Amino acid sequence: MRLFRSSLRLSATGLAASGLLACGGSSVPKGTPAPDKNPVVTVERCRERIAALTEELRAGGVDVATWSFRDAPEMKAPETTERQTPDTYKLYDGRYRPIGDLHPGCTRANLYYDKKNTDSSTPGSTPYKDGNNDGKWTGQGDFGGPNAATGFLDGDVADIPGYPCAAKEYTQDNEDSSLPIVILVHGNSTRPHSWEKFLLPPGTAINSAFENVQFSPDTQARPQLAEALIAARYPVIAVDFRTDLIPLVDPTRNNTTENVAGNIDHGWSTPILQSLVKAVMKNNPGRKVALVGHSLGVTVVRDALRRLYVESVDGVEGAINPFPQLSHVIMGSGAHHGVSTYDPPSALCGPNLTMRGTIVCEMGSRSNYQQTYFHKPLNGPRDLFATPCADGDYAFGRTGQCGGNVVKYLTLTMTDINSGSNYQDFYVSEAASRIEMPGCVNNTLTTLNDYDTSGYFNKGFIANHFGTVRSEAGLKHVMAFLEAK
Repeated sequence: MRLFRSSLRLSATGLAASGLLACGGSSVPKGTPAPDKNPVVTVERCRERIAALTEELRAGGVDVATWSFRDAPEMKAPETTERQTPDTYKLYDGRYRPIGDLHPGCTRANLYYDKKNTDSSTPGSTPYKDGNNDGKWTGQGDFGGPNAATGFLDGDVADIPGYPCAAKEYTQDNEDSSLPIVILVHGNSTRPHSWEKFLLPPGTAINSAFENVQFSPDTQARPQLAEALIAARYPVIAVDFRTDLIPLVDPTRNNTTENVAGNIDHGWSTPILQSLVKAVMKNNPGRKVALVGHSLGVTVVRDALRRLYVESVDGVEGAINPFPQLSHVIMGSGAHHGVSTYDPPSALCGPNLTMRGTIVCEMGSRSNYQQTYFHKPLNGPRDLFATPCADGDYAFGRTGQCGGNVVKYLTLTMTDINSGSNYQDFYVSEAASRIEMPGCVNNTLTTLNDYDTSGYFNKGFIANHFGTVRSEAGLKHVMAFLEAK
């Protein structure tokens, strides 16, 4: 049974490629959850935190009422009507592209999970095989493919009134209509298959030298979040940011000043997810929606919600306030306060003007974080804006914004080897990934050994970064948070 039905069929993450070295190794038993450093999350404690922090800010001379939650001026839409090319990338990268003809990522052409896509004659085509093999991370031998797993979930292109871009909708034949619709939001350089099972071909060596970690790859395919959600009877959609199209719009000759890695920025990804969330909510007005993001997908989730809220505050025609309909926001390895690729020796912010550099500028430094222009409206002063409607009332400095709906927030990060100086996750740390709103958010840790042992993403490269959503422990945390009453 498809997710959306009427007289017509209705249907609705990694910061990859370079970073600081991280170290690994621990005697902590694999899969053992680390203790949560937070107080218990309740509506009352969240309201106490909001009130106390607001007073602290006022005493320090910060006027919360005048703190802008609108788009950073540095990211305003391009002032051009021409479509982006590698020769014109400087006009677009780092800026929000409106959904439409000027957004090269908003297309359903040549989708590897499209059952109608049978064209194998065109160079670069990815005709449908089994719904999982896109020809790169799950296909090419140099990246660890072909995927040796079998029996993939059934799915097809999501066809959602009001949403023109790409997403994969998984077939759910046993839906529990009391559960929220789950939207999965992948990270940089990946596609929807980052939420699905993966198995390296026998004899393939793990690529984990940069993280200095050691583990044996899985010998049997493990169900991942998409499989777990379908088995638990959730309706599931995975957004597709079309990272495969980056070579068509960014120069990709080198990874120092250009974009070989195929990185995207918030200006590329946020409008796509914003359009998807809006369409899903408007087509399902009585249904809650949960969002699960990994890596770049985490801040894309939060940014899309913020921009939807801004539209509703500004009275834009057709706008919706997403928070009365939102149930959960689950964030694995998010860069709320910096990312390793900002720091030397990478030095991508500034010298690299493609999306590979602009996304790093938006995130800021992991080791010496100062609030960035992107984070300023998203986090607000001292994270005050980072958990909208966690108390059922307060969002972006205003009360009465939630329709009485309490949104549940979870951050999930690998434990630092030594807090503040030696990190396990390749891109983020405990401090970079947690949200400092005790009482409003569950900041949860996996252990030093909770890697993604499937070998997904370039033979297990950044297996620690993917561990928050693809390790056994990470998957249990996500499912338990969704299912908690």
